[in-house]
Amino acid sequence: MVRKLFFLAILLLSGGLLLSSCKKEEPLSSKKEILSFLFEASKNSSLDQNVVGVVNGTDITVDVPFGSTLSNLTPTIETSPHATVSPASGVATDFTSPVVYTVTAEDGSTKQFTVVVTVDPAPYIGTWNGGPIDFGIGLLHVKLTVTANGEMTMELQELLTQTTSNQSIKGTFNPNGLAGEDLLLNQTHRWIGNNWSEEAKERTVCYCFTNPPKMRFYYALDYPKTEWWFQIDLTKE
Repeated sequence: MVRKLFFLAILLLSGGLLLSSCKKEEPLSSKKEILSFLFEASKNSSLDQNVVGVVNGTDITVDVPFGSTLSNLTPTIETSPHATVSPASGVATDFTSPVVYTVTAEDGSTKQFTVVVTVDPAPYIGTWNGGPIDFGIGLLHVKLTVTANGEMTMELQELLTQTTSNQSIKGTFNPNGLAGEDLLLNQTHRWIGNNWSEEAKERTVCYCFTNPPKMRFYYALDYPKTEWWFQIDLTKE
């Protein structure tokens, strides 16, 4: 009986050695892709919602909302299993210019991806209309034209006569000013007679969006404001 057990043990041992000698090592993975690239709002103070990038081959594009700070954004990056990425996921990075990410596969091979982040255009850009509204000087129609450079023309047109009011102005403001902020408008011209005449004043403006495509526009005659001269809902042309 003992001899049989000993012989069985020898067979099992030799079989195990045979199997282990035949077992092949798994090759190291060569996969090196960026599967997803996003900015999470919880990791980026200038964002109020997650922003997901578009991966197209080795090009990745991300559009972030107006007002986002490109110089300090923290991405969350998912790569192929066993691969690593540099700069690493979760590292704050300056995206004011394209950033190259290098993904290294398990087998040591590498692949580069270029990430381009752009800021959405300012929501106030365009021509806006509203009214009629009574500012205490008769019923007026409001036409507001704003450029990406922060140039503003506010034309107030008298409803009955169809003439431009001498309260109409041109000026400039900080083009990075955000919705809901009181913004300094440096008035440069006022409509006097039938012409734009140079006149320097400091005004206060503010814009916000509660029901797009409508914009609520606020205007005060001084800066800092003591009170709003008027506020009006405008619709984009």
